[in-house]
Amino acid sequence: MSSTQPVSMKKAILFYIISSLFLIFEMAVQVSPSVMTNDLMRDLNIGAFALGLMSGFYFYTYTLMQIPSGLLFDKYKPRTIISFSILICALGSFIFGFATNYYFGCIARLLTGFGSAFAFVSVLVVASDLFHNKYFALLTGITQMLAAFGAMLGQMPVSMLVNTFGWRHTMFLLALIGVVLTILVWLLMNYEKQGQMQCHFSKEPKITASLKTVIQSPQTWMIALYACLLWAPMSGFASLWGVQFLTKADHLTANAAAFYCSFMWLGLALASPLLGLLANALNSKRMPLILSALLGAISFACILELPLSGLILGILLACAGASCSGQALSFALVRDNNAYSIKGTAIAFNNMAVVISGAIVQPLIGHLISDSTLDSVKNYALADYKKGLMVILIAYIAATFTSIFLIKENKSASN
Repeated sequence: MSSTQPVSMKKAILFYIISSLFLIFEMAVQVSPSVMTNDLMRDLNIGAFALGLMSGFYFYTYTLMQIPSGLLFDKYKPRTIISFSILICALGSFIFGFATNYYFGCIARLLTGFGSAFAFVSVLVVASDLFHNKYFALLTGITQMLAAFGAMLGQMPVSMLVNTFGWRHTMFLLALIGVVLTILVWLLMNYEKQGQMQCHFSKEPKITASLKTVIQSPQTWMIALYACLLWAPMSGFASLWGVQFLTKADHLTANAAAFYCSFMWLGLALASPLLGLLANALNSKRMPLILSALLGAISFACILELPLSGLILGILLACAGASCSGQALSFALVRDNNAYSIKGTAIAFNNMAVVISGAIVQPLIGHLISDSTLDSVKNYALADYKKGLMVILIAYIAATFTSIFLIKENKSASN
């Protein structure tokens, strides 16, 4: 059944781009602490575990708001939801710039995560509303590519801003960008659910029934588990601890480490749409999931254990990031396994599983690195970082197992 809205293709593309700008902004804000780690630990007088917890607070509200965000998108117009969520994200960024201690920083990250929770879901919902079903896997890949570019903006460019203006003024600038984006969305993005789609919209099940249908599907849980495991490298390594590890393991400056760490996001950006095309060519989503997880396990084992530099380091980091594109494809798979009328809820449930990885692995890695509680900043050894980052390698291996033995696909639903 078609999911095409009675709007012109130009408007459909415009609305997709506008919603994607929110995702790009959100990802830059999400990963920005990765290039501020030393500054944050010094100015807030905290250690690795505390920093991991504070950064991870972003994912607590982000995770908790995933199901509500899907339910809201199933019921209300995207423009209103997106505008308010960007504004909340910007407010959190602004408050973070004023943080004077660990607790203040945690509150700001909670608020930022709350607003950001709607970003990825918003783009997929708009894509599902305005484009035919057969394009959804490809659009999901493109969406993940744009998210990766947003994360890349949150690393090397933000690192340069931090070096020039300091981390506080950098956060204020990000907040200002969010306000401008809020105004843009409110003024330009507007469409109604009409025609055939309006019939679906008006006959959607009640909120409790919608959520119950999603969580009673065993395959939805298996796909969500895979998505969670395969996003752990991005949330745990690329988004926070990668820069510090690379400075220790490969003797790089902070700016150089941020540059190389962004190769993970570049790999993810390039591979996400390609994986969608591969899934369409093979008429299978499960096989690309398996290949992605295997590639990640091999690449990250080399990064963790071998002394690397230059082109080889960049290629391996790009491969490790490219492997995480399987997470993007999981959204198309979970959509195939759930009714269209509850698409927002199903997508949000899967995204909740994705982002909960950040809430778990960022503080877990920090705890393993520091092997203590909320200690003050100190100089951790390479062996400490390797011990913590074994979590990432285990996640890749577990994702491989999940995709081989636990995931099935409903090919007829994608046609």
